[in-house]
This record gives sequence, structure tokens and C-alpha cells, in this order.
Amino acid sequence: MTAVCLGTVGVITAVRDEDGLPMALVSTDQGPVSACLLTCPEASVGRTVLVHCGYALRILHDQREQP
Repeated sequence: MTAVCLGTVGVITAVRDEDGLPMALVSTDQGPVSACLLTCPEASVGRTVLVHCGYALRILHDQREQP
């Protein structure tokens, strides 16, 4: 059996510029992780994102936000 990394979900707690790259600090169940926002530039502090291989891939919408 081979282990597969499926990514993790977390909330962006900070956004910063790191040598010209938009980066986010993301709070996850496994602890804080750094994620590049080039693939998800609309992500901002407080948003829940899917992180894989150091990149925020997608903003996830909390079902409680929907009417």
C-alpha cells in the first residue's frame, strides 16, 4: 500500500509578500502551514482553503454561509 498526500484544509490567518510571491499562513488541524497564493489569488484572511504541496488550491465555502 502506498501513502498518498491528499492535502489539508485550514483557515488563512495572515497574508504576506515573500520575495514577490503572495503567501499565506494557514491554520490547520496539523498546525500552521505556509501556502503560496498564486493559484488562488482571491484568498484572504479568514477564508477556508484547500492546501496541497505548498499551494492554496481553492477557497472552500462553509455550508453555514449558504442560505
